[in-house]
Amino acid sequence: MRIEWSDDLSTGVDIIDSQHKELIKRINMLVEAMDKGRGREEVSRMVGFLGSYITKHFNMEERLMRRYGYPERNAHVDAHNEFIDDYKAFKDRIEGKGASSALATSTHRWLRSWLIDHISMTDRLFGGFLNVKAAG
Repeated sequence: MRIEWSDDLSTGVDIIDSQHKELIKRINMLVEAMDKGRGREEVSRMVGFLGSYITKHFNMEERLMRRYGYPERNAHVDAHNEFIDDYKAFKDRIEGKGASSALATSTHRWLRSWLIDHISMTDRLFGGFLNVKAAG
């Protein structure tokens, strides 16, 4: 199932929203590949993308949290670390067993669930905090 960008996912912080939109685009590419019977190939590409995305996106968010003294920083960083652990397990499965259609399906479910929950709750709170700081 594709993910459509909506105001419910917007943090109101352009750089964060831009990066989230790129992740959604990549998840939707996985869905399209799965629909065409090419999920196995696309899930392998997703590994490389996620590795660089995690580094870039999480580091950027965490720098902003430190710079502006975000009070929920520790909990937010813990969520990032949990995702990183899940990613490493995902990467190890692909490297150990190879990509499969079943892995593409479980990857999609994992990314969709984490992304929607994390953005709509955790990142939106952080975005609200940053927007108040910028206004103040």
